[in-house]
Amino acid sequence: MSELWYKIVMSSTGMLIFFGIFLAWMILRKIEKGRGGKKSLYPTVMLLGGLLTSLGFTWGILGSGGMTAAVLSLILIGPAMIGYALANVGVERITGRLMIQSVLTLLSLFLAGNYSTVAVDVAYAGPFLALLLLMNAHIMIVSGIQKHLIVVSSWLIVLFSWTRYVLDDTYGMIKAIIVLPYVAAVLLWVGVLTVTYFKLSSNYPGIHITAQEGL
Repeated sequence: MSELWYKIVMSSTGMLIFFGIFLAWMILRKIEKGRGGKKSLYPTVMLLGGLLTSLGFTWGILGSGGMTAAVLSLILIGPAMIGYALANVGVERITGRLMIQSVLTLLSLFLAGNYSTVAVDVAYAGPFLALLLLMNAHIMIVSGIQKHLIVVSSWLIVLFSWTRYVLDDTYGMIKAIIVLPYVAAVLLWVGVLTVTYFKLSSNYPGIHITAQEGL
């Protein structure tokens, strides 16, 4: 049985991820407005994908039925919607860093089966890849310390994609140390998203927006 603090932390982080995607949605709307273009449905698709992913994470952790087919569907469909939306709003710049991180995350699936079941492990790779896509898009519109923080955040996600497999075999402080990179990654990402949003709201000159860059 999972420790209570672990359930609270992971479910809270899932909701925080949705808040981050909500911030990304608002940033995208502001960028669309700044470009003078017509509003599209893709940002809403991204937001709905984030909601499904967050619900899947929370339901899977707190639900008494474990990883049911419904939960697995949510954490597969949600990230797919996020990826589809990003692919249609101008995120065309696939960086070498993103490629390496994605490959490393997928390679972690060689350990599948140690954490719970192969199906569950494969399903969880989807949200990780979606987060990496969102972070890569965010990197394109920030600079300086904010960019460095997002890069660090994305690598922490990759790290957790490997270390998560031993969570069920650990307790207490060791479990907390394994979870810490994931929680830190989400907090860093949401923190920089918040700063980005307020900078855009105040027309901060350090945000660079071009026709095919950014969120």
